[in-house]
Amino acid sequence: MVRRKTEVSARAVSFGACATLLGALGACAPAAQPAPQDARAAQAAPEAIEIPLNPPVALLPRERVATGLANPRGLQPLADGSLLVSIAGTGDPADPLSGGIWKLRDVNQDGDYLDPGEHSSILDKQPSRNLFDLVRRDEVFGVAGMAQGGGDVLVSLADFGGPSKIFRLENNGDKVVEWSNTHGNVNDLDFDKRRNVWVGVASTTDEMVELAQGKPAQRVAKFAPLKSGQDAVPAYLRYDDITGDVLVTLFSGSPEGEEGGKGTEIIPRAASMVKVHAETHTAEPFIVGLTVPTDLEIADDGSIYVLEFCDAFLDPVSSREQMFGGTLHGGFKRFSGRMLHIDRKTRAVTVVATGLDAPTNLARVGNYLYVAEGMGTPGRSIPGPDGKPVLLTGYIERIKLP
Repeated sequence: MVRRKTEVSARAVSFGACATLLGALGACAPAAQPAPQDARAAQAAPEAIEIPLNPPVALLPRERVATGLANPRGLQPLADGSLLVSIAGTGDPADPLSGGIWKLRDVNQDGDYLDPGEHSSILDKQPSRNLFDLVRRDEVFGVAGMAQGGGDVLVSLADFGGPSKIFRLENNGDKVVEWSNTHGNVNDLDFDKRRNVWVGVASTTDEMVELAQGKPAQRVAKFAPLKSGQDAVPAYLRYDDITGDVLVTLFSGSPEGEEGGKGTEIIPRAASMVKVHAETHTAEPFIVGLTVPTDLEIADDGSIYVLEFCDAFLDPVSSREQMFGGTLHGGFKRFSGRMLHIDRKTRAVTVVATGLDAPTNLARVGNYLYVAEGMGTPGRSIPGPDGKPVLLTGYIERIKLP
């Protein structure tokens, strides 16, 4: 989420994404050459859907279906009813290889994954790092996005400071092979059905890239700095079956870094979602007025569900000792996330979930949405929904759609 001038970006989007911070979209600089073209993260166009200041609330029923996960990220349902989950890990420097991929099975068919024996590891010993020393937030990098397409399930490892790895899952998720290595921090990926290619977003370079087995990533869009001067950080993306475009959530990071320990303030309603056109790789504002948007899903009717990670920057931290020294938010306000439903036909916006704890990833399974929550250091004390201390843990909630 933030970039240091002299090193790889410290913008943790391992959910990436965390609460960094938002500025209004500015006009992109002109493309230096015809291909790849710079993505036009321009000032909000009149046709962009704007999130109102106080949208109506119609909360959908939800329940916790898995818990005790160390920073869950990407979610992928399988035909046998199991659920694959990327685990970014604990971020503990004493256990730097705590990330991996888990498979959740509802063994007793009670509708959840809360019972003993329903969690199994299919990949372990993957890098996991907490970036509190760089971004002053309790933010963990590691195994990240997951998606299915073209007959494959791919998973990205957002290894901060190094190249991203892309894994392919075989045999219904029971076998993992390395598919590709690529530059940048590929936080999320999806399959572009129109062009029959994999695409991803690299948060450390503000790019959308094409991915191919055994080949370096190819830049297809570059997001220019925002009008505020902050970096336009692509967090998550989703191929849009309705238009053939790719929808990308953008929030901002500081090009100066955060060495002073103050972090970057969140500017409410200043982030956006853009649509990147398949043929030209130019982008135009699609939804504006978002606050720290992370993942999104598209319903069969074309309406959009999008997560907002949090609504405030609180209690920045600079050490593990500080994180465990009291009950702290740790850089972003806990349990302030929400999910919006946006009807692209009527342009109506509705809040359908509130009180989410640092939600990062979404997956739709039929008439349900699964949400990964609980970014940060497992086991430390944080303010709960009612302000009383609770221990931080990663979990998955299931939301029933209308």
